[in-house]
Amino acid sequence: MAGWPEPLHHILERASARFGITRMTAVERLDAARQTGFVWTRQPGVVCQAANRQYLAQALANPDVAAVITTEEVSGPTEPPSHQCMICCARPDELFHFLHLHQTIEPAHDALTQHPTARVDPSALLRGEVTVGAGACIGARVVVAGPAHIGAGVHIEAGAIIGCEGLYAKEIDGIRQHIPHFGAVRVGDGAYIHANAVIARSAIRGEATTIGERAHVGILANVGHDAWIGHDATISSHVVIAGRARIGAHSWIGASAAISNALTVGDHAKVRIGAIVVRDVPSHGDVSGNFAVDHMRTMRAFTRELRREN
Repeated sequence: MAGWPEPLHHILERASARFGITRMTAVERLDAARQTGFVWTRQPGVVCQAANRQYLAQALANPDVAAVITTEEVSGPTEPPSHQCMICCARPDELFHFLHLHQTIEPAHDALTQHPTARVDPSALLRGEVTVGAGACIGARVVVAGPAHIGAGVHIEAGAIIGCEGLYAKEIDGIRQHIPHFGAVRVGDGAYIHANAVIARSAIRGEATTIGERAHVGILANVGHDAWIGHDATISSHVVIAGRARIGAHSWIGASAAISNALTVGDHAKVRIGAIVVRDVPSHGDVSGNFAVDHMRTMRAFTRELRREN
């Protein structure tokens, strides 16, 4: 079972001075808290962090949120709904990750469900709760660490790693710590994962890093925790998709491009080879460069430079 080893309000009382807790409303609502999560996580009893007013509004509208951690500045005069506890403190990010580290999660057990028509190379390692759909093909030396769902017709080429822990490091009390991943990976029907690609599982129990139907993830690509890749998207070789980024349907990410965390690349967008994306890309957008800007703007500047050189 998820939760904490003792009542959450006891933990928070002891942590009050440590993290600068200034206010806790409706403390009795903490009895319903079961796990950490994002402001959008739909699991009963979520404790989440709201770093800005937009996230706070999402948290307050989510009926599964039992408690929201924020600052006095972000909360302002806002009163949470009756089913939620609001925790205001000076260091909300550290408090949230402290609670994430100290929650209890039921240990994973090996439980493979494999369709009779699926093919798994003998050298592949599947552990934890893993489901492999009809006609799926898992190649040599692939590692799949559950919870993981591999859809029908999925191809995973040699050496790919599905469901590992990704890079997620935070400082708590000045000590850099790895934040464990308690969630899953879901690979949609017909997706193609090329050799040595790495897909980290979600950090949050009940959430999943998601690869959409018929999406292609290229050789040595890296998909971070809680990322979402839309259907029919193409993630080329050596691409880095940071945690919580959303890549739209039918989008194309060129080789060696990097997408910063929590950004959105819209449907049918193009991110050109080697681009460094640090802000959202709209649907049908076309960007390139470091930092990535409108592709035609980049090409016009490049053409002007060529003319000067000649």
